[in-house]
Amino acid sequence: MACLLLSGATLGCKDNTGGIQKFYVANYSAATITYNTQGVITGATGINGASAFFTFEQRNEVGEFNQEGAHSVENGTNFWTQTANLTFYKNQAGLRDLLYTLAQARVLVIALDQNGKYFLMGQQNGADVTASSLNAGKAYGDLNGSVVTLTAKEPSPAREIAASTFATFTVNTTSYVA
Repeated sequence: MACLLLSGATLGCKDNTGGIQKFYVANYSAATITYNTQGVITGATGINGASAFFTFEQRNEVGEFNQEGAHSVENGTNFWTQTANLTFYKNQAGLRDLLYTLAQARVLVIALDQNGKYFLMGQQNGADVTASSLNAGKAYGDLNGSVVTLTAKEPSPAREIAASTFATFTVNTTSYVA
């Protein structure tokens, strides 16, 4: 593949909103992915593997999805560390059990942003819990709950999933209730 820059980027309009609406998490399974000419995922066979995706709703300005690139000129390598920070409210037995199970699993994560776009995290290698905290807080207004960080290291940034393709995935209606 030639490494030639073939286009630039225009500034565009200010019609974008930051933040995450929901995360969808399923047990990891290798999948056969197809893309359109813009690189958007338009098909995925085997993505649900052994289970459906579970929905984890996030309050505005709480859930977070980031991708940080690491690039070595000396070694000629590139990779991206993808992280999803999920916040859960109310310490209770169900939350403890959910976090304990999640910490042992390798998962696929789909982030739904505030612009209605879906992004697949951990496509090639899956994602793992790399940090978690269960807190009672100190002040009355502090979080009484948990923050969980899921991390994936991938050879490229997460790809967008076409909404029509996401609609073909199995999403379990049972979820943890905070």
